[in-house]
Amino acid sequence: MRSRSIALAAALAFSGGAAVAATSDELSAALVGNTFQGDMGGGTYSSYFAEDGTYHDASGSGPYEITEEGVCYPDTEFGCYQAEIDGQSLEWMQDGSGVGTGTILEGDPLGFGP
Repeated sequence: MRSRSIALAAALAFSGGAAVAATSDELSAALVGNTFQGDMGGGTYSSYFAEDGTYHDASGSGPYEITEEGVCYPDTEFGCYQAEIDGQSLEWMQDGSGVGTGTILEGDPLGFGP
């Protein structure tokens, strides 16, 4: 009986709980004025989130909004992405599935901003 209790406790300790998406305030604090760099959609990408609601990356720029639905890209096919944030690590999610991972870099170290 004791070994079964130990096994159950170990399983619970390593199973982890359901991941909770960051709130709009947490997303804003982590991303606005900073750069995300990581993998998404089968490739590497980096994007700077300017304070004026414009994202900037290697291929251009466009508007973004941070709402309770996540980081949203209006008038695009991208839609909204939720995120789990752990320190400087970020995992993008869409419809409950992970779609990208990476790191939040302080400021605009890649020079994408205006």
